[in-house]
Amino acid sequence: MVMFMKHPNLVLTRDMLMDQVWGYDSLVETNVIDVYVRYLRNKLDRSGEESFIQTVRGIGYVLR
Repeated sequence: MVMFMKHPNLVLTRDMLMDQVWGYDSLVETNVIDVYVRYLRNKLDRSGEESFIQTVRGIGYVLR
């Protein structure tokens, strides 16, 4: 969440998020990013409203 708050309206790639959160040499799969973004969405979003964290297909995620 810190990365999204520091960079609102900037598309963050999965690689950028992985590097900042787990480190460059981590063996974490990119789908872990998807799982944690889903956790954040579940905590932030209200039903019937647009998500605060949006997916940019093929690139990553953005906080709007």
